[in-house]
Amino acid sequence: MWVKQLFGHEKPVIGMVHLDCLPGAAAYDCTAGLSRVIDHAKSDYENLVLGGIDGVIFCNECDKPYEKEIGKESVAAMTAVVMAVLAGNRAVPCGIDMQWDPMASLAVANATGSLFIRGILCGSFCGDLGFLTPDTAAIAKYRRRIGAVHIKTITNLMPEFSRSIDPRPISLIAQTVSKSALVDAICVSGTMAGQAAALEQLSEIKSVSELPVFANTGVNFETISSIMEIVDGCVVATCLKTNGLSGERVEAERVRRLMSLSVGHD
Repeated sequence: MWVKQLFGHEKPVIGMVHLDCLPGAAAYDCTAGLSRVIDHAKSDYENLVLGGIDGVIFCNECDKPYEKEIGKESVAAMTAVVMAVLAGNRAVPCGIDMQWDPMASLAVANATGSLFIRGILCGSFCGDLGFLTPDTAAIAKYRRRIGAVHIKTITNLMPEFSRSIDPRPISLIAQTVSKSALVDAICVSGTMAGQAAALEQLSEIKSVSELPVFANTGVNFETISSIMEIVDGCVVATCLKTNGLSGERVEAERVRRLMSLSVGHD
């Protein structure tokens, strides 16, 4: 019910605004400064809106390698960028994803008036950045402590470039997460950014989850119709950029094309 209330559509398509490196990140461009980060983010956001997207997530995508506890300078910069982009232009519901720190995401979302976060809020994983075990209870308590209970939380069942060290089938994990983690939705990723989860896996997770299920990776012009027949929404990034390349800017015409192929958006 909350998905339609928030996004105005039963099966929303959520586009990504991938920010350039923020202050504190290893590859931050001190010469170009925060103004270029804002300019690029504005361009992507405006083109997503022009293309008819249902929602937007602002993400510190380029702040690699990601940190489990993001520095204050990056949180402050993310807040400044989002506020600058949304000033007088809150056209669609917006969310925040500060990789891999959901408390930072909640802090930025609460400060910027954003309505949801996406992140890794539960589970145990290992991968390129070592071990990750978010403190699910602490995240839920922090959400309440800062007055952010109105902000919806979407947890990724399997972060990209990692694997779960929980031996249970992912469908069983989805089933128990929906009962115990106090999150509002789950999203399902492939093993790599840009790679879709198998349709059979999406169907199985959807059949057992008590929460809305979002496809998190691999949504493009060829896959969106079949994926959206199964799930409650999706997150999309690379295929909306020039030539379908991750490092390029979002194009409004590519957004329009994708939206026309999605369930109920023609």
